[in-house]
Amino acid sequence: MTSYQAATRPDSDVSYDTGLVCSLADTQDDLDGNQHAISADPRLLEAHGLSAGDQLRVERSDDEFAAYTVAESRPEAPQGIVRMSDSGQYRLDLADREWSAEDDLNTCPAPRTDHSLEDEFEADISTTLPRPDLSVDEAREQGELVEQLDEGDESLVAIAPHGGGMQPWTDEQAARVGELASATSWRALGWGPSPEGGAFRRWYVPSTEISPASYPKLAEIADTEFDVAVDFGGVCESGIEVGGTADESLRAEIRDAINEALPRCAVEATLPDEPDGTADSMLVNRLGEDGVFVSQSYATRRAYWKQIAHGVAAALSDDVSAALASLESAGC
Repeated sequence: MTSYQAATRPDSDVSYDTGLVCSLADTQDDLDGNQHAISADPRLLEAHGLSAGDQLRVERSDDEFAAYTVAESRPEAPQGIVRMSDSGQYRLDLADREWSAEDDLNTCPAPRTDHSLEDEFEADISTTLPRPDLSVDEAREQGELVEQLDEGDESLVAIAPHGGGMQPWTDEQAARVGELASATSWRALGWGPSPEGGAFRRWYVPSTEISPASYPKLAEIADTEFDVAVDFGGVCESGIEVGGTADESLRAEIRDAINEALPRCAVEATLPDEPDGTADSMLVNRLGEDGVFVSQSYATRRAYWKQIAHGVAAALSDDVSAALASLESAGC
């Protein structure tokens, strides 16, 4: 082989299962501070069947792994380089770290950059995000991510992209609406490395970025044209807000049904002046002609997750409305 041939042919014996995680390049200011994004060489992406916008798993050790979104396809040499911000690397610094109050399930962890990792380190690269071989109990014990899909009526889908320990009780809400209203229900349930938390840091992918190509069960329904899609999500502020792209009249019906299901003196659902969940790229708006985003604080979900879900189902299914009176509610 000539020196020219050796210099121009692609490497045939390169393994793309392991990457070299490095800091961002000087030209990647747009990724600075983004804790969920990475860039990778197009050859590495092609080897895994990935495209920009898909998710992958980066695993530094058996206990230190997290989900990331491919934000940029960027030629590198060597081609196994994966770049991420300091806040992205922080998400892989989980072992032997003392959990702070900021990591508790009751809060919304902010991006942090004070990790103890080296400037460069090797990590395994995998397209396996949800684990299809694990039960929910096994995923909880192992700090893993799983999907659940119950297919029902194609006019309504209830989703919880951040269930399990990420935003507790949202997956139960989506499942309950599916059961009560005979609707389709999809949930992603993820847990952290310890009972104290870490699920949000490890598995959270913004809803605007979730790629069905990375969630096999979601992919099964991604092309279904649902009339209404409802996303149960968390919010740092207290209360319950009914947002999304659906007409205000539909969102008002859902608000009223939630308030009817809640006990007296409980926090009330509202329609915000500037509702969340209106971006076209939100998963809920990609799935349904009318997207509804029900955002709730941790304390509200803990106390009333079942009533809120029941109210949503009642607003969207005539068969559920009459059952509201039978739902147990407490007085003041």
